[in-house]
Amino acid sequence: MRLLPLLLATCAFMFGHVTAFAQISTISDSTPIKYGTNHPLHYRIADFDPRLNLSKQQMIEISKQAAAIWEKNTGQNYFVYDPNADFSIHLVMDQRQIRSMKRSKNLHQLEQQQQTWLNENEQLQELKRQVAFSKAQLESLKHKYQVQSLTYQQNLKQHQNLTQQLDSQTEKSKQLYQQLTQAIEQFNQTFTPQVLHKGQFQGKQIFIYEFSSIDDLRLTLAHEFGHALGLKHTQDPKSLMYPRIKEQDSKNFKLTDTDLALLGLSH
Repeated sequence: MRLLPLLLATCAFMFGHVTAFAQISTISDSTPIKYGTNHPLHYRIADFDPRLNLSKQQMIEISKQAAAIWEKNTGQNYFVYDPNADFSIHLVMDQRQIRSMKRSKNLHQLEQQQQTWLNENEQLQELKRQVAFSKAQLESLKHKYQVQSLTYQQNLKQHQNLTQQLDSQTEKSKQLYQQLTQAIEQFNQTFTPQVLHKGQFQGKQIFIYEFSSIDDLRLTLAHEFGHALGLKHTQDPKSLMYPRIKEQDSKNFKLTDTDLALLGLSH
């Protein structure tokens, strides 16, 4: 899942608690692999809740991309989309997915709030630089005050104006930072880390209970396809068959040596 970027060193600890990893699924004792190019597993996409904001065609394409992960490094065509297949894939709209959608929305709002504070803080830093430069000029002018009294007074007034702006900007930035800190605390309280079953393989069906993005859905579905092949979980956090989406490259995933070993293959 995507994380909110760090604000300041003092904020790092708080943001470090935003992440919640979800366990993909569990499966009982595995069976020998019985699918391949000569005998692929035919599957279909069952109807699902329109609140998931996915079309049936999008889900079909995602399922094909998930299947392609298994084909890319093995040369085997394990899965074939077939609208009349007995094996079905379900997207379940329950509290797990609703929570995930709310979390993504809140995360986006936090990022916007953070960006607002960063913009204000950038202006604050610029004002600080101006004040420092103005102060240096004033120190220099003090030595020439007798001959440059008028110039000194003008610069002093300008410095006072800048100082007032700095005070105002500092207070505004402080208020925004406090609001951001409160929002982060509320976010962390609302979305405490949990271990959730995102998907499940059962006989001739795959159930997907939660996904945070298209990439996450693709990788979760590919993981469940692995269980349909009879594969167990691995201890390799970068492998597709690791029980959690955590360290895998969800955008450009390639089967690891660990995954290939499960299939009886190697580079």
